[in-house]
Amino acid sequence: MAIKIAIIAHACRGGGGLFQTTNLLKALKNVVRDEQFLLVCSAGYGFEKIELPPNSKVFVFQGKHNPLERYWFELVTLPNLIDRYNPDVVYSPGPIGLVNSRVPQALFIRNGYLFYDKKHYPDMHLRLRLRIAALKWQVKKSLPSTKLIFCQTPIVEQRFSEKYDYPRNQMRVLGFPPPAEMPSATNLEAPCVLDKKLGDFRILMLTEYMPHKNPGILISLCERYDSQIREKQIRFITTVEPEDHPRAEKFLKEVSRRGLGDVIINAGKLSRKDVSRYLCHSDILWLPTLLECLPTTYLEAMSVGAPILAPDLDFARYTCDEAAVYYDPWDVDSIFEKIMFMRENPQIRRGLAEKGKLQLQNREKFPESWEEVAAITLQELRKLAK
Repeated sequence: MAIKIAIIAHACRGGGGLFQTTNLLKALKNVVRDEQFLLVCSAGYGFEKIELPPNSKVFVFQGKHNPLERYWFELVTLPNLIDRYNPDVVYSPGPIGLVNSRVPQALFIRNGYLFYDKKHYPDMHLRLRLRIAALKWQVKKSLPSTKLIFCQTPIVEQRFSEKYDYPRNQMRVLGFPPPAEMPSATNLEAPCVLDKKLGDFRILMLTEYMPHKNPGILISLCERYDSQIREKQIRFITTVEPEDHPRAEKFLKEVSRRGLGDVIINAGKLSRKDVSRYLCHSDILWLPTLLECLPTTYLEAMSVGAPILAPDLDFARYTCDEAAVYYDPWDVDSIFEKIMFMRENPQIRRGLAEKGKLQLQNREKFPESWEEVAAITLQELRKLAK
């Protein structure tokens, strides 16, 4: 008899949640036995185009993602939809599940806001603080009905278990595959802002503007060490769009107002191909983030041999290990010291690049493929269903 699995993915609409969920769903058809699926997703994010296993059904949430419509959908429409489907197990690839699930339920925790304290997301506007508070409340409400938690790293496993007093023996670490889809860009021409003829030391900050990504630290760094940065021809390449965040446009204007436009060069959002190209032709990647689960940007950098400057925080240490140089994330002097260290030591940068490629071969941390992740996920869901 086929096992029926309801997948609640309507909240997976951006960043790692969207990327990971779509890759997992695409891999299902290659590892499925006789399972049947109901996929609940949001319109406009590519879920409708994914080829799911036979006998699968798809429900597309067409509403707006404002608090009122989402609350009504999750309180009334979603439970009724799941009841009509009558699954053997419910799986949410995001942290939001059913409050009162009558069948076993599994959640995937991939949002660091749930278990890092406010020190890790400074400069946050009120609207986002309210969203985080609401998300934590939803997670707490759904945990009594949750029999299994998936996560990407032992760091998340420990932090979530301690924060929510959730049994670690009901948690499963899945890992994250290396980004095999990253095209080889070794022979591609360097972007103009990264042309080696300019003789600059080029630092790529590959991130959109979000409070926990901490891009504002760059302006503080450039102001304090303005003369040294110019003397050593250090250039920072950012990838911020004004639409990223209510304060993203302010950040870009501040760069211009303070006369830093020749030091901080904004390239805007990059395509997947350009991500590889920029990483390959940068001297180092610096992601000043203060809060992550498993940062895919580090995996992308290691896959193409880009040296990494990383904050001395548990998620970065776990992901990069010896493939990065670490600094105190709350100390501008520490950041500048490590930037200069990497600038003056090309042999260190070459060593980091080699260690990064070796790190990605660690199959305990990084599964070989999304098919492997999907197979483990299905195996655990089958156990729950029985």
